[in-house]
Amino acid sequence: MSKKVFCLVLLTGFYSILFSQSTQRYTTSQFTEVQTHTNAVYTIAPQLNSPYAGESQTTNVNLSLHIFQPQGDTVQKRPMLVCFHGGGFMSGKKEHDDMMEFSKIFARYGYVTATAQYRLGMNALSNTSAERAVYRAIQDSRALLRYLRENAASLKISPEHIYILGSSAGAFMALHNIVMNKESERPAGTFAINKFPPTLDNGPDLGTLDAIGGYQTKGSQANGIVALWGAVKHTDLVEINDSKIPMLLVHGTKDSIVPFGLGSPFQLPTLAATYGSQLIDQKLISLNYAHETYFVDGMGHEFYGVLNGMWSPKPNQYWDIVANKVRDFLFNIHKPTASFSHSINKAQVAFTNTSAKGVKWLWDFGDGETSTLQNPVHTYKQSGTYAASLTAYSEVLSADTKKENIAVIVTDINSELLPSTTELFQNYPNPFNPETTIRYKVQAASQVSLKVYDILGNEVATLVNEFKQPGNYQVTFNARHLERSRKIPSGVYFYRLRANQFNATRKLVLMK
Repeated sequence: MSKKVFCLVLLTGFYSILFSQSTQRYTTSQFTEVQTHTNAVYTIAPQLNSPYAGESQTTNVNLSLHIFQPQGDTVQKRPMLVCFHGGGFMSGKKEHDDMMEFSKIFARYGYVTATAQYRLGMNALSNTSAERAVYRAIQDSRALLRYLRENAASLKISPEHIYILGSSAGAFMALHNIVMNKESERPAGTFAINKFPPTLDNGPDLGTLDAIGGYQTKGSQANGIVALWGAVKHTDLVEINDSKIPMLLVHGTKDSIVPFGLGSPFQLPTLAATYGSQLIDQKLISLNYAHETYFVDGMGHEFYGVLNGMWSPKPNQYWDIVANKVRDFLFNIHKPTASFSHSINKAQVAFTNTSAKGVKWLWDFGDGETSTLQNPVHTYKQSGTYAASLTAYSEVLSADTKKENIAVIVTDINSELLPSTTELFQNYPNPFNPETTIRYKVQAASQVSLKVYDILGNEVATLVNEFKQPGNYQVTFNARHLERSRKIPSGVYFYRLRANQFNATRKLVLMK
């Protein structure tokens, strides 16, 4: 065996082991231990002082995140899920119970995850202050996405597969990270403002969407979002150009904190009405924007068992439902779709890979042999029906499998072509004593019967009674060794072949 062939065998074996262990990655828990890196700083930004004293009263703060990775993972490019907590832009922390739990669950699935802090602070009696609070958080989300893409290699993540999950205020961030992507969409209150009641100072221009943080050449938007009980400033922000980014909207229809439809957050008349998940869904449908929803009739805010992100007192029956919907939604974003066609020429099958989003492949031909080629050609050694399968793997090693039964025909070693008809040949020698050879050919796979009868129609011997594949066959009839251990006299006999609709009889003569 040459060195090249030897290396290919080793490589194929390596891929087979790796792929066989990862077909359930991202859909079931693959890792028991999670490695945590706490308080990784992604940028420094001016945050309003607490207690609130005005829009110009700020202090530069480190904005950080806790990062979770599956311990012992060897995959070099993984999707990442970033979680943003709730709290009405006035309170909250990245250690909220629900955000920590999402981070740990998805790290065990095989994701890199994080729960991140963003800038807080606003005057709830001023809609302009609220606009500015949301805008600062949007800037922070964009700064974090650029930071993650800049550090993708060290984090072992794919820059093309970074997703945001946000709860309440965090859902505002997730949604606006997608739909507010032009400077022309900035709210008026985010520019420089004069004194406005009851604030006694002026407010500075908050700058462009990407004014906070570095790495300006990196992308600032997520590749998919999960918005838990969120809303947008106006559905006019939702445009068809945004439709390449998948969304999952989760909301209770009786939410009094962030209304499901049109209404002011917290039911405060000082805050402008926002457009909740119901109206976002309607706008997305009108744009033929592919998205998913989970709306629960009669349920309120944070309906899976938390109060402002903390267990109250523990997760309820909706927690697993929501977590599983998030799992399936994210998996469907990055998973490939396995698909193939094939053409058969006798024992040789040419496979054509038509998968979507696949970058690596593992073929199982159903006969114990495999291949990692994109479009392999495989030769089967025996006729039969084989369960061939293709497992396609994405860049992040999410997998999808397509199976198909393939019937192949291997010709007799002495035959170049398969029979075009079923036929029974004259035995040779004839007359014979004590044995003769009977040849026949079968055009299609079928149950075959070949029997010998005497001149009165009595069965003398059964030479063949089994299922046969197409091919050329021969059998020896020995008059001395019969099934029924009896001697037969010289004379005229007949042999009959039955196969599907074929029925033929020929004469043979035993001469002692």
